[in-house]
Amino acid sequence: MKDYFKTITSKPKKWELVYWWVLRATMIFAMADAAFGLGRFGFGLEDSVNIQQVLQTFANLAGMFAWEICMLFGKKRWPHYIPPHFQDGLILLLWLASFGGAYINFYYSVNSYDYIMHAALGAYAVIMGYEICTAMQKRDKKQTNLAVMLLAAFGFSFIVGTGWELFEFTFDQVAGGDSQHWSQSLAIWAAEKYNNPGLAKPWILDPTSYAPRLQEITDGSVLYNSAEEVYNARYAIIDTMEDIIFNTLGAVAAYIFLKVKPYWHKGKNDVNAMFADKEVQTVEK
Repeated sequence: MKDYFKTITSKPKKWELVYWWVLRATMIFAMADAAFGLGRFGFGLEDSVNIQQVLQTFANLAGMFAWEICMLFGKKRWPHYIPPHFQDGLILLLWLASFGGAYINFYYSVNSYDYIMHAALGAYAVIMGYEICTAMQKRDKKQTNLAVMLLAAFGFSFIVGTGWELFEFTFDQVAGGDSQHWSQSLAIWAAEKYNNPGLAKPWILDPTSYAPRLQEITDGSVLYNSAEEVYNARYAIIDTMEDIIFNTLGAVAAYIFLKVKPYWHKGKNDVNAMFADKEVQTVEK
């Protein structure tokens, strides 16, 4: 255990440790605020205990220790070879989602915030997949074609995106939340509460797009009286699909970035150069 604490404090740069713990401290404060009503600062939270906020913040806070958890694994496991900078972007993404989005209420005050976050998630998940594939390469001391690495990283992004939607669905089922926006009624309630009509009508799709299909039905079997009703009935699936669309857009952007600048496969950082000489095996210290 002594070696473990030495590892998690010596491998990261000093500014990284400070940066990580500043963001973690604000998350702990947000969780305590939701649990005990400390401060409030007028961020739109209720005065009563917000158990959903506590659980959501705790889940994101746990994710902020991903790299430290990886360091619990020995040298025979790929997580051991994940570099500290893996966590720099991850911790910021979790902070923006939980502290910025849920605690400061950017999800409710900025209509496009959720789309931006999903695009960022899709993009960074590709980076995470690339780092994981590189860690496996270091562990196995075997060369892997860059195209295979990028394809695996791109696929990993879809695993993360799907996993996040599963988490939101499960969280809503267990904690009674609305993170997946499964209820149009709750969306309307939030729109009225925060005086933001856009919360009940995601801007990427227009309800009137359903109108032509409604007009074609003339035999009296119309199930909906207006395009607005169709839209409201499909609100939950529309929200989920919009999340997936923006996850994909972010993933494509990151894939192109890594295609142009594969930082583990160029110059002094070329991981394959570590295994170019079969007689000399270089292992990360």
